[in-house]
Amino acid sequence: MEAICDLAELERVVGSRQLPVMMKSIDRLDPHCVALLGRAPVAVLGYAGDGPRAAVIGGAPGFAVPETPTRLRLPMPPDAVKGTGAALLVLLPGWRETLRINGTVDDGGLAVEEAFLHCGKAVIRSNVWGPATPSGNDATETTEKGLGPAAVAFLATAPLTVITSRDADGQADASPKGDPPGVIRPIGPSTVAIADRPGNRRTDTFHNVLERPDVAIVAVAPGDDRVLEITGTASVSADPALRESMAERGRTPKAVLLIEVAHTRLTDSAAVRDARLWDAGQHVDPEELPKPATIWTDHVKLNETTGVAAKLLRKMAGERMMRTALAVDYRQNLY
Repeated sequence: MEAICDLAELERVVGSRQLPVMMKSIDRLDPHCVALLGRAPVAVLGYAGDGPRAAVIGGAPGFAVPETPTRLRLPMPPDAVKGTGAALLVLLPGWRETLRINGTVDDGGLAVEEAFLHCGKAVIRSNVWGPATPSGNDATETTEKGLGPAAVAFLATAPLTVITSRDADGQADASPKGDPPGVIRPIGPSTVAIADRPGNRRTDTFHNVLERPDVAIVAVAPGDDRVLEITGTASVSADPALRESMAERGRTPKAVLLIEVAHTRLTDSAAVRDARLWDAGQHVDPEELPKPATIWTDHVKLNETTGVAAKLLRKMAGERMMRTALAVDYRQNLY
């Protein structure tokens, strides 16, 4: 299936990482991050346990406590291995952007090494915070290889997934992917596919998979308090027929992530239930949060990348320019 096996081929297909995108990242939790964490009831945590793992944690706003700009106290899963890389994708119900925090597991939390705001395209495409009705399905399931019937049925209703991965050095990442229901598509008894739609253009998952293919994925479905965790081995495909089969709104993805499924765990999630994620009355009011354009502008200015180009970008960064570019990007580059 025309697998992409090296960095040069990956960049030829999906593009290279651009400096303005990478400069939206900072190495600590600033007041914007603290404000968002105070309102966030849940997050997806990618971590190393007995192999790659991903879980929804939290249950109430403020579950993640910034103790210092470089330390975040969290309810870590008991099997999380201290000293290994972990990544957090922070969700604020009702808000389209997400906060990503990467670091290292320590005692009862995360030593923060990177934080940045992820664009809202995945959430917009998924409409995950839209009207939700109870699923009426409470089946749980664990499989040791491939997809069971309950997992397949769940995937048909799930519009949002978070892919967690690590690079060769063990540094972790958690990236959201969103589409209409069926964002993760079964294409065989033990294989699933996820289209690469436009996002923040960092392509972290693809870079990591080239170095270390083991991944863990969490999928959620509106109105359902269950979550599906999939672990397996990933590869990147540019196969034309596969890409065409995953076209949406007339747009064909540049690449597709394929996962050979090793394990699935469809379980009830106390975090999702306690946070009442699908209750619109519990959703945040975006007007009460920092504006995305403000966050990105301030993060670019806080970024410490050296060089003439980076210095010029810090000088030019402005909220008005960022807000205008954001509106155009969301309108024209959703798919």
